Amino acid sequence: MNNKLKILFLGLFLNFQCAYGNDFGINLNWFDNFHDENLKKCIYEALSHNKDIQIARKNILKLRQETNLNISKEMPNVNVGSDYLLLKVPKTAIPNNDIQTNSYALPFNVQWEVDYLLKNYNQVQKSRLDEKNSYLELKASNLMVVSDVASFYFNISKLNEEIEKQTKIKDNSYQIFLRKRKMFDYGVISSIELNKAEENYLEEKNKCEILYTEKERFLTSLLYYMGKTPSNRDLIKITHFGDIDFKGVYPETLKGDIIQYRPDVSKMENELEKAKIDITIAKKEFLPQINIIGLMVFSTFVQNFGWDGVFAALLAGATQNIFDGGKRVFTLKKRKAEYELMVENFLKTDLNALKEVNDALFKVKTDYKVYENEKMKLNLSNSNFKKVSNSFNKGTKSYIDYLDENILFLKNDISYQNSKNQNFTNLLTLYKAVGGAL
Repeated sequence: MNNKLKILFLGLFLNFQCAYGNDFGINLNWFDNFHDENLKKCIYEALSHNKDIQIARKNILKLRQETNLNISKEMPNVNVGSDYLLLKVPKTAIPNNDIQTNSYALPFNVQWEVDYLLKNYNQVQKSRLDEKNSYLELKASNLMVVSDVASFYFNISKLNEEIEKQTKIKDNSYQIFLRKRKMFDYGVISSIELNKAEENYLEEKNKCEILYTEKERFLTSLLYYMGKTPSNRDLIKITHFGDIDFKGVYPETLKGDIIQYRPDVSKMENELEKAKIDITIAKKEFLPQINIIGLMVFSTFVQNFGWDGVFAALLAGATQNIFDGGKRVFTLKKRKAEYELMVENFLKTDLNALKEVNDALFKVKTDYKVYENEKMKLNLSNSNFKKVSNSFNKGTKSYIDYLDENILFLKNDISYQNSKNQNFTNLLTLYKAVGGAL
């Protein structure tokens, strides 16, 4: 199966999940703006195999069963037993009785607390809110994994190109050092100038080693997020960084209500609703409970084992707690205090969400200007390098001048690529800040 078919299959799989509530509003189509099939494949595989996402999905199943468990509490509790009774009844105490001294009993018991106050229904509401929060945690995991995988991918692609250019800078620095050493041997330059040339070479050589280390760190992180081991590194295909570009729209402004797509804001809304339900339940504790208890026993205690020999009883009554040391009052006050605390946490989350969106949007705008300036600098540097190359070919510039100008051009190119990558990172930060609603 080729890569395009794999991407199509994984895309259909995720769309299926989204239709049944397992993707929860992650706008994966936004990544089409980069026009990179290898990037999309990494994202799809991470969403399918990432362990954090798998754990979040399993947590949904657990909380769904807890909801069902609370629903089951609304039903009566019925049980049946099987008892053997060996009994001796004195004839002088109960004469002319037909009581069997060796008997077998089959009792049925029914217990039911009537939920006339809907307290258990309130517990079901809370369980459903917990289940909704588990969906939101899955959405948060999806957002984190998608944005981090894209960031790792872009960094690896950028580092591949940067290593290539840094290697050329290192080689050029070494050539300059060799020529400076010959010049020193002829007494043209001092030992200080020679040492500086060697220092520059060693510094550029160290930069290459650092770049290789950074690339390895990003690569192993990408493999981990995709649920793969470092031995699978050859399976990862990375597009050349020069071929990656964002063709989408850079937003100028965003509406304040866009934060409603953030999972943390939605989760705090649910927590606030749960706190209100807790107050309602605490108030209902002041009202009596109604319990129904039923008993029906088939036995051989008498001669007839059928309906004529059945013992049956039904008890229905209300129970009111008169004194509990103020426990219900204190519980109600505690629930109200927790609700007020939850309101403050909700407002804090709301403000933080607005701040993160505003900061991310501002950084996208300002760093895009830096990116444009770096592009202009690179064009100017490229023009200067061409002029020096022409002068070198005509013999009016030395080879060292040519190498110096080439190093300057390569460094400006690296600076431009770093600015481009920072631009991508800012877009991913904004994507995550708005809950994927770009």
